[in-house]
Amino acid sequence: MITIGTLSGTVRAVPSEADATGAVLYTLTGAATGTVHVTATSSPTRWDRFDAVRASLGSVSARELPAEPLVRIRGRAYQGNTVRVLAHSADVPWGWLERDLTDIDDRPAPPQASQTLTAILRACAGHYAARSDFPSLQHAARLHDTPQLLRWLDAMISHGERAQARWLEEAEAYRVQAARSLAAWWTLARWFTARPHPVLALLLAPDRESLAHRAEYLPKWAEISTRAAEEEGRRLTLFRSECEGLARPTVAPESQDRPYFVVGQWKGGGDVDVWHVEEAPTDPGELSDLCEQHTVNAEDAFGSVEIVYAASPEAAAEQARREASETSERIHRELTRP
Repeated sequence: MITIGTLSGTVRAVPSEADATGAVLYTLTGAATGTVHVTATSSPTRWDRFDAVRASLGSVSARELPAEPLVRIRGRAYQGNTVRVLAHSADVPWGWLERDLTDIDDRPAPPQASQTLTAILRACAGHYAARSDFPSLQHAARLHDTPQLLRWLDAMISHGERAQARWLEEAEAYRVQAARSLAAWWTLARWFTARPHPVLALLLAPDRESLAHRAEYLPKWAEISTRAAEEEGRRLTLFRSECEGLARPTVAPESQDRPYFVVGQWKGGGDVDVWHVEEAPTDPGELSDLCEQHTVNAEDAFGSVEIVYAASPEAAAEQARREASETSERIHRELTRP
């Protein structure tokens, strides 16, 4: 269980076991009730890279219509989602892609409810990303989402190819019309030079629809269409690259827990103030020397060091907190045993 402090009060979230798609449901109690659906998802910039986490209000993915139990605050139900972009720190704004949070009538959530829901979504997303089995959850989510992503990419590639061909055809048509307008203007100019006439002078005048004007602006239109075709080509290159990445077979990751130094202050009741997390060397001698150095530095600030085995720094910090809580509960049971 994770405890989340919000403007609306304390919220407790209990995660379920991960399902076959890599998703975890967090059941909420306290100031908010309902379910938060959290799963690994593709990067906002590359659909073939599953290095993001999506948390949605309700028991289904954000790609589907929300379903009960939606998250409720004071009886009012809300829907929406947020995406944690793991390529960036959670402390910077671009580490998150926030979506509008609305009630079931599509009215914006009030400010206090919005801040409460954002805190809940971020806490659940952070807890999910810190799991020691997160690489396996990423793999399961990738297998589940790949067929749909490939269908979408196939449709976008087809649309992009048609758009690119249309832009190129327009660019060529503008260039041909410009060349014809210029050739016609010179022909009229030679006629006017040989035998001046008011009608020829009128046709040579640089008004809005004259040959001279068309010969001037049509090449610019051709350039605009050409740039649009080039931009469409860059998108097509990305889409095709993403298709290749998604179609490439992947192997389920093995558990790769590594040692980490978790430096902090262990407080009463199992609470831990984590100051620093650092991957420890695998060589026993180096590990011992570095641990002694961290211990001396930590003791100067009334802290201590624990060696925790986990898959990531976030998972190591979470593991340290979990072990401290379990130790505190065990000591409490032993002291209160009759």
